[in-house]
Amino acid sequence: MNHYVGIRVLSLMIGVLSLPCGALRGEDLIDQQYPEDLERELASLVMEGAANSTDLTRLLRLAGLYLDLGYGLYVDREQKLAAFQEGARVAQKALDLRESSADTHFLYAANLGSAAELEGLVAAALTIKKLKEHVHRLLELDPQNVQAHHMLGRMYEELPWVLGGDQEAAVEHLLKAVSLDDHYAPARLDLGKWYLKHGHPQEAAKEFLKVLEMPPLKKQWIWERIHRPQAQILLRQIGVSESPGPPG
Repeated sequence: MNHYVGIRVLSLMIGVLSLPCGALRGEDLIDQQYPEDLERELASLVMEGAANSTDLTRLLRLAGLYLDLGYGLYVDREQKLAAFQEGARVAQKALDLRESSADTHFLYAANLGSAAELEGLVAAALTIKKLKEHVHRLLELDPQNVQAHHMLGRMYEELPWVLGGDQEAAVEHLLKAVSLDDHYAPARLDLGKWYLKHGHPQEAAKEFLKVLEMPPLKKQWIWERIHRPQAQILLRQIGVSESPGPPG
């Protein structure tokens, strides 16, 4: 695998980081938190030694905080990298406790892929193989998992044919992801990009407009910082004005 292909496939993981999956339902109670609140929670968990806990819920929460803050808040490369690396380490500990947990596979793959992308690995084949293994295992455990379908859609879209790329499979997984969650902005953005790449600007514009019109039910701060601006830029690039009204 050449350097360019490896980095592109690793970088696709960055697009899947807006929401945790399945078992992290406790976050519903703190949906209105802002990044500053999450930083304080992270500091508190670290001080309490949560990274060395044998409590699966605490480990998953910690790995999720590293993921969200590394993706949505931190700007400095070293700070982002340290967050993703620690998130992967904590998620691995959670995997050792319960391999059958879908959330552990998602958080491990997302943190690992994000860290690898920042490190700029030249020999990325091993990491990509590991990512695919965890995503497929995630789908075995939870066939309706939004993030897993999104990840696979991106992998099939980014990989060349000789390494398993498949454009039809890519759009099928992206469509599946948005059908499972109308408000899942990362998948809608990537579905729109797929349409744009394959010569369907009108369909692409519809997806980008939906990103603007249908903010996520959780973690809107990430949507406000990342997904909404991306959709606005893409709409401007194809000459479509933003719709001021509610979704039809």
